[in-house]
Amino acid sequence: MQKPKIAFIDDEPRILRSLKMHFRQSHDVFITTDASELMKYVSEHDVQVVISDQRMPDKQGTEVLRDIKAASPNTIRILLTGYADLNAVIDSVNEGEIYRYITKPWQNDELKQIVNKATEIAQQTQEITQNTMQGNDTQKVSGGTGSNRNILVLDDDESVYQQIKSHFKSAYTVSWASNLEQAAKLLQKKRFGVTITDSTLNKENITPIVYALKNIQPDLMVLMLTEFKDAHMVIDLINKGQVYRCLPRPTNLSIMSISLDRAFDHHERLVEQPILAARHHVEEVTELEALNFSERIKGFFAKFRGWRIIR
Repeated sequence: MQKPKIAFIDDEPRILRSLKMHFRQSHDVFITTDASELMKYVSEHDVQVVISDQRMPDKQGTEVLRDIKAASPNTIRILLTGYADLNAVIDSVNEGEIYRYITKPWQNDELKQIVNKATEIAQQTQEITQNTMQGNDTQKVSGGTGSNRNILVLDDDESVYQQIKSHFKSAYTVSWASNLEQAAKLLQKKRFGVTITDSTLNKENITPIVYALKNIQPDLMVLMLTEFKDAHMVIDLINKGQVYRCLPRPTNLSIMSISLDRAFDHHERLVEQPILAARHHVEEVTELEALNFSERIKGFFAKFRGWRIIR
């Protein structure tokens, strides 16, 4: 049986040799320090996973993975870097739509587990055509009709909701929750394609809610609208919440419009092709994390029967 293909790009040959040795039994491994060489290899081969370092002499890893996304949409993209740079982490979401962000030094067993899962997902979605994966950003400019394109704004500032509702009312149906109780009721009554949420609500960290929502509804696209200050928080939002976009607060409504259109297009592809939801597989919430959740967050989880924090 032919081994799945994986490609690594890093500016340190020593690291590349170590990675190749670690994965050569399970994968057909390609290593390079050159982005052009990587693109040539990906264009000529069916590569399941590409793992890139962030800081390289000629090109940033986020740029490399953005190009890989365009050239080979089925390839799962992972950023492996020793630098938790906030702007780079945000770019890895917005530009590269990466599967995981892994910081150096990594644990071999953990990296192996992540790569194996990514490989499995890429193989599962192998038959999806490039056109289906990429979508066509020029097809839907207005975002369709608001009757079946539902947005949930989860924010304690009503002016944010009113601004979004006013600006997008012709394209989307916008609902608002200013607290977790309202959010739970809305989510039980209506199916949303996109949620726009801050990382805090009434001064409480609600990023665990993002993790929960992706477990409950993998086709839900999450746009984070917040004041990003902590790179590690964004890394968790990638690895545990598979957020679709990170938008600064306050945001440019023109940028939000583009993000919303693309998010809904992607949501609809996931609805039409449920197998693609595997590409948004998120890490499970650990027992320790669950114990640290506030009672209000635990109460939010409890409203969804059949879903458990820990399997």
